[in-house]
Amino acid sequence: MRFYKLDKVPISLNWDEVAAGYNAYTIANWGADEYGNKLPITFKSFGDDKHPVHIYLTSVIVKIFGSNDFTTRAGSALVGSLSVLAIYYLVKKLTEDETAAIFASLFMAVSSYSIHFSRGLWEANFALFFFILGFALFYKNIPLSLVSFGLSFFSYHSAKIVVPPIVFLLFVLNFKKIIKDKKVLLVSLIVVMVFSILIIKDPRILGFARVGQTKFSTEQIQKYGGVAKLYFSNYKQYFSYNYLFVKGDQNPRGSVKVIGQFYKIDFILGIIGILGLISKKKLRALSLILVWLALAPIPAALSSTDTNATRTIFLIGPIIILSAFGASTIINGAKQKWLKALSVLVILIFLSLEVNNYLKYYFTEYNTKEAIEWQYGMKDIVGFVNDNPEYYRVYMDKIRQQPYIFFLYYLKVPLPELLSTVKYDEGESKSYNTVLSFDKYRFGNWNIIDSYPNEGILYVITPSYYGGLRYLQQFDVNKVIKYPDNSDAFYIVSGHNQ
Repeated sequence: MRFYKLDKVPISLNWDEVAAGYNAYTIANWGADEYGNKLPITFKSFGDDKHPVHIYLTSVIVKIFGSNDFTTRAGSALVGSLSVLAIYYLVKKLTEDETAAIFASLFMAVSSYSIHFSRGLWEANFALFFFILGFALFYKNIPLSLVSFGLSFFSYHSAKIVVPPIVFLLFVLNFKKIIKDKKVLLVSLIVVMVFSILIIKDPRILGFARVGQTKFSTEQIQKYGGVAKLYFSNYKQYFSYNYLFVKGDQNPRGSVKVIGQFYKIDFILGIIGILGLISKKKLRALSLILVWLALAPIPAALSSTDTNATRTIFLIGPIIILSAFGASTIINGAKQKWLKALSVLVILIFLSLEVNNYLKYYFTEYNTKEAIEWQYGMKDIVGFVNDNPEYYRVYMDKIRQQPYIFFLYYLKVPLPELLSTVKYDEGESKSYNTVLSFDKYRFGNWNIIDSYPNEGILYVITPSYYGGLRYLQQFDVNKVIKYPDNSDAFYIVSGHNQ
């Protein structure tokens, strides 16, 4: 479910995936990012300071298997699959309940939330995996656990709020055991120091650039009567039944929008799971899970008034664990074998119905309905340009924001060639159009309506602009890029041959 049709569903790579993919390509081949920075800790990219973990891991895959849509997403699909194993070992150690561990791995394997973020090159998915792995390793090997927690911290912004308190709590709860082994304590301190040095070397990893892009506006603060009220209002919505189990994130890249972030069966089993942990006096495990649950929405609540599944990806762990323990409580509470078997069967039937409903929609309608949200059409545009090298100049509308990165990625532009010709956009809108031009390609910043039909110049524009071209009658339509619903996405036009 994570690798099947990985390069086709979602229907195309979005700009963040392509940006990470191209930087992985330049790291793999030249040891530098798209700006020529050698082995950076943070990647400047669109000025949003992307995290390094998913890019470096993708660069390894690219180095071995080459750069394409499948290999760009493969790292995320891989860590999403490994999360199924990691949560098994975490739950087994945390609850000492084999049944709960098995169900946790099952629920993670079929989780719509996990599948969705495992099928795109999401920073958040890497952060979740390394967090769960670090949590599981803590009970086996603390230094390795801290390495994994550190990788989570260096994977995504939300981890900076979730990881430190959980690590602190784990150390407090296991303090006596930890200080007994001086060697483990020393190695653990060294690991912490290494990550601290990396932060000091490049404090941008702390995400200040992203905070500036997502902070509350003055209007939002005034509307809710202050920052505290605005934050509390945001925080509450992440625990609403409607968000978690009915509609989910309404941003089409973060969710399919027609089901909740979790299945309805998770709601019932989750409540039973809390009661089961209390009745079995597994209060330490419950406290860790509930703290994890409480921390997960904080990053999103601090940055937006709209629900955001990406920033709250850490919700996946505690809700799945509680649900799994709920399943275990029901099954192990049954006295007769036939009743245990019936309990398993009922859970699997209800789970299967919900999973089937999600997968049918995800692999069919989602691709058609949300194509524009995944920047559909850019790959076809670059493909046409590449197949028609006779044009000495190509103008591309910047409506997709950052259109340059798709050309770099699909043309596999060598880094030295890029750096020798690139011109950056210094205009007011540069955060949405980082590169003005490179080689023969120009992105935005020209008067589209007055585009002149010179021979040898190719224009890529939207249908609305095409209809308004001043010299419309002198243009030939070379190709119309269509969305899956057959509506027009882009017109590729050039002047009549002289």
